[in-house]
Amino acid sequence: MDKPTQMLAFDTLYYIAAKDGREEALFGNSIELARPIFEKTLIGSSYPAAYLEFPLLGEPRFDLLSGHESVEPGAKFAPGAGFGRQAMFDWFSSLKDAGYGAIGCGFELDCSTGETERAAVYLQQRGQHELVAPFLESVGEAGRTQDYLDALARMPEGWPPAYVGLFPGREGTPLRIGGYLSIETKDACAADPAALGRAFAAIGFSAYDDAMLAQCSEFMALAPAVDFQFDIMTDGRIGDTFGLSLSFSKTTPRHAHDCMESGYGARLMERLENWGLADERWRLIADAAFARYMGFTREDGSEGRFALCVLFNYAKVKFVGGAPRPAKFYLKLVSGEVG
Repeated sequence: MDKPTQMLAFDTLYYIAAKDGREEALFGNSIELARPIFEKTLIGSSYPAAYLEFPLLGEPRFDLLSGHESVEPGAKFAPGAGFGRQAMFDWFSSLKDAGYGAIGCGFELDCSTGETERAAVYLQQRGQHELVAPFLESVGEAGRTQDYLDALARMPEGWPPAYVGLFPGREGTPLRIGGYLSIETKDACAADPAALGRAFAAIGFSAYDDAMLAQCSEFMALAPAVDFQFDIMTDGRIGDTFGLSLSFSKTTPRHAHDCMESGYGARLMERLENWGLADERWRLIADAAFARYMGFTREDGSEGRFALCVLFNYAKVKFVGGAPRPAKFYLKLVSGEVG
């Protein structure tokens, strides 16, 4: 058989994630907007990962993130695609020959609210902070670079920023700064909420109270790895939103049921349900996990292998003004040639 196209791979993985009643319970009808949006994020021969971000409480729906790890130099979006970000990808594709590895960039759209035109953009620089200035320049926001550098200088040890995002469609056009807590820092904050409060004070985040610190510490105690997010507003101050995510990056599809039935995933989800931030729909997520290899024939007649995966990514709680919002879960749809 031929190698699947980018859209066929996406459609196949969405079908797997959504079948057996999961579309109605988890995703609603968001795919009607998300599919054409995903197609607009395609460039060159890259198979971007698609992230489905869906709430664990309230109306079923999802927002879409599309992430590229590599784009060949000179690749162009199709007419009408790319959300006006060709310059960003011209710059990003040039990094391939510059020796940068383990980086990524892409789009995020709030398609659950009907947004189809204004896409947020992000760069996953993974500590290579010299990339942030040219990234912001490539999206016409060079003036935000100093805000990022000022925030970077305030980050305590163990809070290393790993990605930056820009949200032009949201109030205040926040510049998001996020990363992955060191294990030592996570454990220290889990053991002592006051340690988290001291970190917030150093960063310049003030929208918290003792109850929020206690909840965050409890969350961290359940998580093997934690992702954090802050928003930098246009006046340079840290906004009143804090995102905290449990990473499922080490949970393979083979171990998905164990994780969500008796492992750390189940313990976290039960806690979120007790807090009123999730309902019983989380119990459907384990069956969405999937991983298969398939053979295909290349144009030159040689044989290749193609991967199709639905992976757990994150469970996230966002605190706004110190109050938690309903939790969300991220599934990662990954496809591409192996080797």
